[in-house]
Amino acid sequence: MTWKEMYDGLEDDAQKVQIRIDKSYPKAVKAFKKSRTFPAWYIDEYKIPATNNQYIIFYYAENAAEVEKPHNSSFCFVFSGKQRYVIRGMQMEYQHTPKCETIMLPQIHAYTSHFFQRYNERFLHKDNLSPNEIAGLFFVRNPFPIPIMLNEDVNKNYKKHGEHNDRGMRVPDGFCFTRTAIEGCESEDGIHEHDKVDAMLILYTTFMNESDMSDSQRDAINKEHFKTWMHCMVELRKG
Repeated sequence: MTWKEMYDGLEDDAQKVQIRIDKSYPKAVKAFKKSRTFPAWYIDEYKIPATNNQYIIFYYAENAAEVEKPHNSSFCFVFSGKQRYVIRGMQMEYQHTPKCETIMLPQIHAYTSHFFQRYNERFLHKDNLSPNEIAGLFFVRNPFPIPIMLNEDVNKNYKKHGEHNDRGMRVPDGFCFTRTAIEGCESEDGIHEHDKVDAMLILYTTFMNESDMSDSQRDAINKEHFKTWMHCMVELRKG
């Protein structure tokens, strides 16, 4: 299965997942009303019979004021051999070369078990959480990752990990190191502007709490974050 096909499959599932969310939402609210401690969360496991795709729907109430309007997030999990991956489909802006137009590119965001272990160790600091609880907490707390280009000020060794290790994702809780790859076809004329790009894979490999990073690393991330923000503003003006 290609990444584009995987993305399309997640898109096809979206309506069924939303129907399940609408159905399980009252159950989550009822559970939160009985809760004596916060934050609190409620997990609904859902398998789509037609595809056997397995989803986790995660509800979260930070405090008693959110009991009747909890946050929610959903994700699919898959196995490759013994390795478990959490996957989500997104579309993000992508520019193949500086001369290409910016497009909204289908993306598969895949998270390793190691990534979530580090997120728990370095940010949540909670014992006895299940993998689904850790993933659910990450997504409700960090719904919109911001792409950040890496440089030696962010991570002096980033080039040692290969050409697919040139960017990360910043989230409110910290910084995600990733590996990326493009799916498509190179142009026969060798001109990259003519390449066909179908989808992108973003593999989340590890997590860092920014409080554990140096001042110079945080400054470098802030500079790249500003560049991303400015690029988005320019593209919005074009639109």
